[in-house]
Amino acid sequence: MRIAFKEKACISLEKETLLNLLICVIWASVLLQYARGFFAHLPLLKDYLDSAEAICVAIPLLLALPALINKFCMADYLFYLAIVAYYFASYAFFPENSEYLTEYAFQCICCVFPFYMYGRLVNIEKWFDTFAWLSTACILVNVFYFFVYAQDNKNMEDIAGEDNMYAAYRLMPHVAFMLWASLEKFRIWKVFTFVCGFLFLLSCGTRGPFVCIGFFGVIYFFFYMNFKGAIYIKLGIIAVIAIIIANLTNVIYFLVKTFTGLKLSTRILEKIVTGELGNDSYRGVLRDQLYTVIGDGEHFWGLGIFGTMNYGIIYPHFLTLDFYCTFGYFVGIILLTLLGLLIAGALWLSRGKKSQIFIVFLFSISIIKLFLSNSFILEPFFYFLIGACAREFIIWLPTRTKIFSSK
Repeated sequence: MRIAFKEKACISLEKETLLNLLICVIWASVLLQYARGFFAHLPLLKDYLDSAEAICVAIPLLLALPALINKFCMADYLFYLAIVAYYFASYAFFPENSEYLTEYAFQCICCVFPFYMYGRLVNIEKWFDTFAWLSTACILVNVFYFFVYAQDNKNMEDIAGEDNMYAAYRLMPHVAFMLWASLEKFRIWKVFTFVCGFLFLLSCGTRGPFVCIGFFGVIYFFFYMNFKGAIYIKLGIIAVIAIIIANLTNVIYFLVKTFTGLKLSTRILEKIVTGELGNDSYRGVLRDQLYTVIGDGEHFWGLGIFGTMNYGIIYPHFLTLDFYCTFGYFVGIILLTLLGLLIAGALWLSRGKKSQIFIVFLFSISIIKLFLSNSFILEPFFYFLIGACAREFIIWLPTRTKIFSSK
């Protein structure tokens, strides 16, 4: 279906076009929080900002449903239903977690678990350039809002706070993606966008995003920068890093002065100066407490989903312990092993393709992150990674295997 305005001007409403719109909306979902500012000026919507933001995703999703139906196989639906079934079964098996299960039910079932399907959809060969432009928009809008607009129109103490971990982790995938885009094909605008995003993360005052981005950057630098002339780019990067290290004191002083003037966090810079950058911020004590709880012999099947919250701990900040607490040691080890085999197998099947780098990218912003922050139950990119890995297996398996065949 096409809506024509002039002889050569029309809007396509074909199924694939609507599906592409949905993929773009999900990747650039960071921008939806700024759409709230637009909705706030509309008389009918200003009192329903949360609903208006949800509609921005719901409408593209409903329009894309005809195209989505034929994109998945029976195994995809079974995997999603299995996760949802376990979530609801937790009400019966872990009734003490009911309060938290109810609180996060919509977020998990409708917003987090479906990212598995998103991972199955995305062909990075096709979407790489589009994602780069969308990530650029996400970074520049965030930078403009915090560094320019909010300085004159908002209370920065309330917006940024001392440690804006939420904003940092939301933007981190886009900054990491622009690092990938910059290293793959050097362009000034890509590097500029990455640097802007990097400085924004630095101003948020949380360390985890830099570990994730650094992990991906190092892997890409040593294993994937093999194009013609890459040696010169590598030497340039090494030279820049060496100059920064040689002038680290002056660089930190400049950044502290700048961030202070903008009322942004200097927490990371202070930790670098004081040598406390590696401090685990009391997380080791919390993990030891959880190891004691699940090792007392009374929790063979673990504490269940969100079970750690009953002990005043939101999540363990460590992926393996998160699995042990949720499923118990026995089932947890089995699931972690299967996860490792899935990722390793997908990396093998995707060798020589850009999709292999994409899996490494998703691993960096999900698995590495889960060893530092968040729970795998609430991490959308964790399911994105599983979906991307499953995609490689489903492409590889014979189409005559009906359970792995889409319509």
